[in-house]
Amino acid sequence: MDMIMYLFIALICFNVAAKIFNSEERNKVFNKRPIEVVDVKKYNKYCGTLVIVFCFAAEFTLFVGKIFGGWVNVVSPLFLIGEAVGVMFIYNRIEIKMLKKR
Repeated sequence: MDMIMYLFIALICFNVAAKIFNSEERNKVFNKRPIEVVDVKKYNKYCGTLVIVFCFAAEFTLFVGKIFGGWVNVVSPLFLIGEAVGVMFIYNRIEIKMLKKR
């Protein structure tokens, strides 16, 4: 059952990343409001890479939690939340850097 969960998470993340990498316009994964970026391809590359990195980090965290069990398995969701906050922090930095200057 665990292997199915890991595979499902990986497939979802890689599917989202593939859609981002192949998009010709600005993706809307991290930011729902319309923004104008300097280079759409570079912006999508950064966002797709963030999704893949988060996928690997999430898979690793869940795997370690399952291996060690006990309290580590209980704390794993907190690490996932921390990873998501970290990804959003990195995205905000990228967004500031990529926004068109007026």
